[in-house]
Amino acid sequence: MRPILDHLFYQHDRKREQDKAALQCIATNTGMLEKECNQWQKDRLLDIIDGKDALACQRANDSFTSGVRYGVLFMMEVFSETIADRDN
Repeated sequence: MRPILDHLFYQHDRKREQDKAALQCIATNTGMLEKECNQWQKDRLLDIIDGKDALACQRANDSFTSGVRYGVLFMMEVFSETIADRDN
């Protein structure tokens, strides 16, 4: 069972190609920030963004873990019903 879970988590953690439109939007908005905000404002904004990113990453990992757990529980339930039906 452990190698299957390792494979699933590897698939979840592997690097994916980044969205080019999103990267362009980030670059454009970063340039606007550099022109229009002072250093203190930029630092506060980046702190907010970092915090939101950390929360989103944690939520994604928790959701993935819950999905795998519920999937395994579901498979175990189906398997036990199949065994019970076969024995009857």
